[in-house]
Amino acid sequence: MKKQRLFYLDLVRAAALICILIVHFNATVTGYFTLPHKLFTSTLPLGIYLGDFGSSLFFIVSGASLALTVPAEQNPAQFYKRRARAVYPLFWLAWFVVFSYRFVAHPGSFGGARTVTLVLTLLGLDNFAVAAGWVGTDFACVGEWFLGSILFLYLLFPLLQRGLRKKPWLTWALTLAVCIPVHLLGWDARLVAVHIPEFLFGMTFLTLAGRTRYILAPLLDRPWPRAVGAQLAKISYAVFLVHHVLIQELAAHFDLAVLSRRDTAFLFVVYLAATFAAAHALLWLQRTLRTGLAALCPQI
Repeated sequence: MKKQRLFYLDLVRAAALICILIVHFNATVTGYFTLPHKLFTSTLPLGIYLGDFGSSLFFIVSGASLALTVPAEQNPAQFYKRRARAVYPLFWLAWFVVFSYRFVAHPGSFGGARTVTLVLTLLGLDNFAVAAGWVGTDFACVGEWFLGSILFLYLLFPLLQRGLRKKPWLTWALTLAVCIPVHLLGWDARLVAVHIPEFLFGMTFLTLAGRTRYILAPLLDRPWPRAVGAQLAKISYAVFLVHHVLIQELAAHFDLAVLSRRDTAFLFVVYLAATFAAAHALLWLQRTLRTGLAALCPQI
């Protein structure tokens, strides 16, 4: 049963990744929706924005993954330490590579950023801070606003995990009672509170009894979907870090107003290839640096 659950998580994470890749490509090549769509639309049936759908899947699968893998007896300090190790090294590495390139290739691109906002970068909150209106310009390079959002959710996870274990209905009631007004009033710039119920739903879903969560197994749990889902899930964080900056750099070489549908399709293929190649290269660089560091400092 555990194997099936992991397949579900991979499948949902892969779907979220595909949504985000498409919506950021489409936003960029349409001049952030000021030009006609030439390859994809940005809405699903019923008018659901593809970016919102992908982000919601991401928050749901994040909650489910943590609920599945984090032991109930793990104390918050241990949890935060492990999350930091999972998030920050690759983020800092990607940030350094992209910042170095932009600093040389686009002189003055960070001229409006205040040096003090480097703290936001070190915390992975740079894009979040810009989206929230905390700062107008920052040293933002990689990642998206929802990296900051998920970091806030990680802070809440030990409390939510304990609440679901002790008083699940009360936990849900308090969560909705707090999150709905905070979101509607915009106190969090609508970047966190709306996603806490999604995160909590992911945590709750794997605890539910019944057959509903296994209904896709006879249809999709096959070697090819499993292999593709596992591969996409494995590199999803690295892809998330590099994809947006890549499409921005690629699109800068074209006159988007006259870009044909055919050339847009070619650009999409190049964008996907470049993104996955860059993600694998980033992961390889991280492994290489870790191996070298371990050889130099075996006690770490």
